[in-house]
Amino acid sequence: MEKALALDASRLGDGPPKIPAGYGAVMLGSEFCAGLLPSPEEAVSAAASFKGRLILATPMLTEAGLAAVKKILAALGGARGLEVIANDLGLLEYLRSGFRGRAAVSCGRILTHRVRIMPRDYAEKFLARYGIRTFEVDDAAVLKRLEPYGLALSWHYPFKYATVTRFCPWEERWASSCERSCLGRAERLRHPGLPVTLWRSGAAYFVRGQRSRKDLARNIYTPPFKNK
Repeated sequence: MEKALALDASRLGDGPPKIPAGYGAVMLGSEFCAGLLPSPEEAVSAAASFKGRLILATPMLTEAGLAAVKKILAALGGARGLEVIANDLGLLEYLRSGFRGRAAVSCGRILTHRVRIMPRDYAEKFLARYGIRTFEVDDAAVLKRLEPYGLALSWHYPFKYATVTRFCPWEERWASSCERSCLGRAERLRHPGLPVTLWRSGAAYFVRGQRSRKDLARNIYTPPFKNK
C-alpha cells in the first residue's frame, strides 16, 4: 500500500515542504477549487525537494483554470512518477493529446461519481480512452460498484467529500477570481438540522472521521484543518 500526504497551498509558501518518513508520494493542489492549485514555481520546488512521487490534484476547470494547469504541467515537464488527478473532461483530453505518456492519470472523486453511474460498456470505453489507471475514492459504498473495472483504488482520509460549490463561501462571490483567503483554514458547521458536523474547506464541504484502509492500493492523508 502506497502512502501519500496531501499538501494544500498554505503549506508551500514557506519553501520546500518537510515530509514525514513513510510517505512515498505527496499530493499538491485541490480536487475542488482551481484557486488552490500550486503555482508552477511551488510545484517545481516541491518536486525538487521530495524524492518520492508527485501527484497533482485538479478540480473541474474553466478555460482559465485549464490554462493554469497546463502551465504547471509544462513547468514539471513530466517529473519522475508524475500523476494527475483529473475531474475535468477538457483536462483529460489535454492529457491524452498534448501531454500523452508523461503522467499517470487518475479519476478524481467528482468524476468517479459520474463514472459510477455510467453504463458499464460506456464507462469501460471512457476509462480506456483516457488511460485512467486509478479511482480516487472516499466513500466505501462505491467500492463494490468500481471493482469490475479492475483499476487501483486510492482512499482519502480522514475527510470525506460531501459537496462542492462554484460560489466561494469564504469570499462570498463566484470563484472566477480568488484571493485565497481560505488557505490553511476551515470552518466547522453545526446545525440541529444536520445529522453530522460538516467542515468547510476551500470550495467544498467534508465529513470528518473515517480511517485509513490497508486493503486498497493507496491511502492519501489530509492533515487536520485549522479552525476559523
